[in-house]
Amino acid sequence: MLPLRKSWSFVALISCAAAGTVKTDLVISNAVVAPDGFSRTAIVVNDAGPGSLITANKGDRLEINVVNQLTDESMNKSTSVHWHGIFQHHTNAFDGTAFVTQCPIASGNSFLYNFNVEDQAGTFWYHSHFNLQYCEGLRGPIVIYDPKDPYRHLYDVDDSELVSSA
Repeated sequence: MLPLRKSWSFVALISCAAAGTVKTDLVISNAVVAPDGFSRTAIVVNDAGPGSLITANKGDRLEINVVNQLTDESMNKSTSVHWHGIFQHHTNAFDGTAFVTQCPIASGNSFLYNFNVEDQAGTFWYHSHFNLQYCEGLRGPIVIYDPKDPYRHLYDVDDSELVSSA
């Protein structure tokens, strides 16, 4: 039984060594936008709406620093970000559901979401879980690639515009 444990530990170390860390900032702020030709105040992520595409590989650690620069009281100045569809095994404090798994991030502050994407690949999205902020623009795409995807040769591009209206 002892040799089995040693070989299992060795495999686990190889698996961990191959995983990377993806670090990014999401700066949440207010801006005047006119997606339908009529100007209105909205919430933007990194000065864009919808927010920036986040990409990673299966097994990676995500370190996402959310910086809250919201100033418009009508949309609330506090916020949180939920990673829709991403399993939070043993990291529920980073699930982003305001008043359930975390306190909202106050304006002028930041919060570092730090979690692994262990056994998941595909297209997901992030969005605010605070009042109706995702309707006001706080949302964006996440694509988790599987380097061992047997169908990878069948596609050559992932267009973030396809998930921008999520």
